[in-house]
Amino acid sequence: MKTKKAYLLLTLALAVLAVLAFVSFPPAWFAQSSAQTPTGEQPSSGPQPDVGETVVVPKKTQPAPAPTVAPEKKPEKINPSEIYTLSTSTNLVNVDVMVVDNNGNPVQNLGKKNFQLSDDGVPQAITNFGMGEAPITICMLIEYSARWWPYLSLALRYSYDFLQFIQPKDWVAVVSFDMNQQILTDFTQDRSEVRGALDQLRFPGFSEYNLYDSLAFVLKRMEEVHGRKAILAVVTGMDSFSKLTYDQCLKLVKASDTAIYPISITEFIAVRTNDNITTLQAKNCLNTIASYSGGRAYFPRFEQELPSDYQQIAGQLRMQYSLGFIPTNATKDGKFHKLKIDLVDDQGNPFRLVNEKGKVVKYKIVSREGYYAPKS
Repeated sequence: MKTKKAYLLLTLALAVLAVLAFVSFPPAWFAQSSAQTPTGEQPSSGPQPDVGETVVVPKKTQPAPAPTVAPEKKPEKINPSEIYTLSTSTNLVNVDVMVVDNNGNPVQNLGKKNFQLSDDGVPQAITNFGMGEAPITICMLIEYSARWWPYLSLALRYSYDFLQFIQPKDWVAVVSFDMNQQILTDFTQDRSEVRGALDQLRFPGFSEYNLYDSLAFVLKRMEEVHGRKAILAVVTGMDSFSKLTYDQCLKLVKASDTAIYPISITEFIAVRTNDNITTLQAKNCLNTIASYSGGRAYFPRFEQELPSDYQQIAGQLRMQYSLGFIPTNATKDGKFHKLKIDLVDDQGNPFRLVNEKGKVVKYKIVSREGYYAPKS
């Protein structure tokens, strides 16, 4: 009996000791969970910190390799006598040349050796030569004057057909003028914009026609245009009271590399009004302007001639030869130098153009009259 009683006392004492030990020294997992999990929240499912820590211990990663520094190169010593230099010249003169037969059709398949060029009578070596159907930049300059509008409107009507003869990559702008100039559309390849600009020309409000000022206005804006470029001018050739004189305008034309192709209705006027003196002066004026610029003037007498004239202009603009040379006279005197271009055959003899029937036909070389040398 005493033995059983002693056993119960011993068991009770051990239980008391176990409770005291648990309260004083809780197990590690309990201390961890109670420290990290607030009351009423579930323990995190991510990585857990070690015992006694408040943050997750980051994983150990391999240290990044130290960047390699390329050894510094010593500056290379240059021998000035061994330096190869490439010099360029800004004295290159470009001339667009058109060769047409007696019907105005362009003559094709000519080569560099078929051209001879002289500058003020001195033969020059052609350094650059090209021919191709490169994109063209064209400004349509329309005289918008009430005085001659019944005749000008006929030429304007057929100018829409000109858009069918040029290529989609060509750039076209439209400028109208009476007393002043107005840009109806800037250079664009969108033919609908060009037609929309031409559609605005219906009822002119002024009777003035300042041709010389308007040509100067367009030529100035064509200076920065590179490549093949031209002005298609639907005009009478007359001038009211431009600020520029004819001689001043002609000097600007000679200094420019933009070809001018006037389509004039002076023949329309001459037939219907018998005003031969005024129309003859206008015709001479336009012929000179076109010749100096490297273009060609057209004077249709009948309405039916207009479509073929526009088509011929488009064909001539397309089939041009481009010649380039560096003048042997490098003096920068600012003077006008006259150019002369001749055609020769493969043996150096004067060129003979033969048609399909084997008959010799006449041809004409169209280019600008010359150029102004730079002035130092």
